[in-house]
Amino acid sequence: MEKLQNTPTMGRRTVKRAEHALSPWVRLVERTVATDGADDAVFHSFAQTDYVCIVAVTPKNDLVCVRQYRPAVDAVTLELPAGMLGADEAPLDCAVRELAEETGFRPASSPIALGCFYPDTGRLENRFWAFVARDLVPVPNFTAESEVARVLVPVAEAPRLIADGRFNHAMHIAALGLAILRGAVPAFGPMPWPHAKARA
Repeated sequence: MEKLQNTPTMGRRTVKRAEHALSPWVRLVERTVATDGADDAVFHSFAQTDYVCIVAVTPKNDLVCVRQYRPAVDAVTLELPAGMLGADEAPLDCAVRELAEETGFRPASSPIALGCFYPDTGRLENRFWAFVARDLVPVPNFTAESEVARVLVPVAEAPRLIADGRFNHAMHIAALGLAILRGAVPAFGPMPWPHAKARA
């Protein structure tokens, strides 16, 4: 790999940063960036709480998913259990909590951390934490959330759901790929491409 020059900022640096709250969940960030030998430039991004998801697989090799309506895309989606990190909450604790609240499963042993990543370095400032758990047990007296439905998908079916657009959350597809690379989920066979138009 070719070495990047002038890292880490490549001659650029933030000289001013301001936040404008748009809602309790989203803040618009205005960042003034100075460049050596050039005028300052203004960039905009969104700041949110960090986001956590968990790849959870049952003893029967089913991938634990959830189906819910997402206003941002005006569609019912199929996703992994996930949510926003609570105040002073550790990412691992958040992953276990979201799994239990949304699906009624909990891991019998500590999930494996898959890493922490930026979901979109051009527009979003928050981070994305991913975990994987295989030894799941039911949560006693579980009461399902009214607008979130648990869906068990055979792991072998995941490639088809991705290819035809029914499982189309990019970060969750990435988390599933990380779980495969980690060896926690069996690798898929050939994917049934080409990709159809995304749909819920």
